[in-house]
Amino acid sequence: MPIIQTLSITNFCTSTVCRKTTIRLFFRLVGYRTSTAYIFLNVQESEEVDDISITELLWRRNGRDEALTCRFSPLLVSLASSCELEAEECYQFVAKYGHLLKTYLLVYELVSVHCVEDADKLAFSLWRHNVERELEKHDSFVKRLGSVRIKETTIHPSTVKYSDFLLATASGSRQVFGIPIQQSRIPAYTLAAMMPSLRLHVLYGKAVRELVHYYNYHTYIKWRILKKSYESFKVSYLQAKQLLVTVCNSLVAAEFGVLERIYRGAMRLEMEFYHSRQSQQTLVIPIYTKLAPIERLILFADFDSTCSNVGSLETLVNIATSSVQKVGQQLRDVNTKRLRKKSADLRKTWELLSQQYTSEYGNCVNKIMLGKKSIRDGFDYEGLHDALAELSSCEERAVSRIFDSNLLNGISLEDIKQAGKSMILKNGCMDFFEKLNSLDASVNVMSCWSEDLTRSALSGGLDMLKVNGNEFGYANGIFTNVVTRRAHQSLGAKFAYLKDIVEENENFHGVRVLSVFIGDSVSDLLCLLEANIGIVIGHNKSLFEVGNHFGVKFVPLYDGVVEKQEDHSVDGLPAVWAGFISGVLYTVSSWSEVHAFILGLDL
Repeated sequence: MPIIQTLSITNFCTSTVCRKTTIRLFFRLVGYRTSTAYIFLNVQESEEVDDISITELLWRRNGRDEALTCRFSPLLVSLASSCELEAEECYQFVAKYGHLLKTYLLVYELVSVHCVEDADKLAFSLWRHNVERELEKHDSFVKRLGSVRIKETTIHPSTVKYSDFLLATASGSRQVFGIPIQQSRIPAYTLAAMMPSLRLHVLYGKAVRELVHYYNYHTYIKWRILKKSYESFKVSYLQAKQLLVTVCNSLVAAEFGVLERIYRGAMRLEMEFYHSRQSQQTLVIPIYTKLAPIERLILFADFDSTCSNVGSLETLVNIATSSVQKVGQQLRDVNTKRLRKKSADLRKTWELLSQQYTSEYGNCVNKIMLGKKSIRDGFDYEGLHDALAELSSCEERAVSRIFDSNLLNGISLEDIKQAGKSMILKNGCMDFFEKLNSLDASVNVMSCWSEDLTRSALSGGLDMLKVNGNEFGYANGIFTNVVTRRAHQSLGAKFAYLKDIVEENENFHGVRVLSVFIGDSVSDLLCLLEANIGIVIGHNKSLFEVGNHFGVKFVPLYDGVVEKQEDHSVDGLPAVWAGFISGVLYTVSSWSEVHAFILGLDL
């Protein structure tokens, strides 16, 4: 954070028949289901959307983070990386698909009875007809494969539970809703119960399609993927989306609450299926469970904008301006005009300092971008290191100006701690820290501002979590504008701290460190590259521009995991996360992905 914030198909399973079966079924499932429901929309789409559909709202509130996390499940990593699957795993795919098709037949029949509008009833009837045709193809496929083996396969418990959930919803069961409902609401509730499964299969199908090598595809699958892309299903998707909007138009708030509960329940059941599928392969994640006895995980994270939604300095300035009014009330100062002027002066000082820093920071970044660019696709670490020296000086000057201005003078320790407890952190951040803190791992959170503020923001039983930031001097609980210990006031200082911690553990504690750094801005670049694994969270434009300028490669974390798994499973190469500075950084959009990557889905 800136100082001031402004497949190889031949290896898919052990049997040639099973290889074809699994791939064909997986993508047939995607192909069919996208034709009648939710076409994949990028899970990292912009949040700046004022008018979104009911399906998108439900997805964002109840499914997006879970879906991102579930991509790191053993099943989906194995699929995307072309790992071999056992024959039983293949038969499970076939059995699940046939079971769901039969469930859909019953569901569409039940729902159409409750449709008020003829057009809605016709839509469900058409979808039922499509399922009947698909079931005929599926039965023919099962006969070619060997129907006896499929019939002997036990349907996975989570699939049974999901089917039962769909049928109970479509029949209006009180056990699902818990309240009396109007029969006309059942179509809306049933669509809500189906949407998570429909969208997840499209999302994961798209991910697998993009990561598996086309030239190794079975001919049928290549045709299916290239000719039947999700774009060709756009009309059908829009019809399904509009139908849900139509049947939801008359819902009251309480009924929408039921709709959302059903959607969330369906999502949980889908997650249960993916989470329960354990691959027989040796996977490269989660990295914590892959540590050798001599290894120790040390995680570093920048605080501002990596962990928090609001910058620490902005929070401290808000404390300063509100403290003026607070002190006036304590002294019974009735001169409200003078108090307002003093508060306004503080705010003006802050704005001027912020503008000055923004200008200097922008000029530094522009100067870097105008400098020598990395030759071809090579990674120029030395060039990047030298270029960031001026940026480091810029940050140091900005911090000094803040303290020299007396902007924060007089704020109380108690107010700092209370403000910290009120800071809103990024979704999933605290949950991850709490889980990691209970394990044999070291967590270090770094801030260039108040250590007390950061520690309070991360409070909640995380006593062993290390917070490193500026140590303020106080007199009777009031900040004296003296910083007794300065920390991380530049990217150089942050970089030195990371190296010192790693060297201390390796040289004095005799462990081999696997270091992970999580950051979000240009000032985190050196630390991100120095760590064994550097993870960028968010979409900081300057970070990507400067990094690309010097040949840094930014790879989505899931894609990186699949690539490592390919090296390990196909070529027999060891999957090594640790090593020399490679110039490769991994990108995520949420802490949920970090959690799944490091700890997995069970911890």
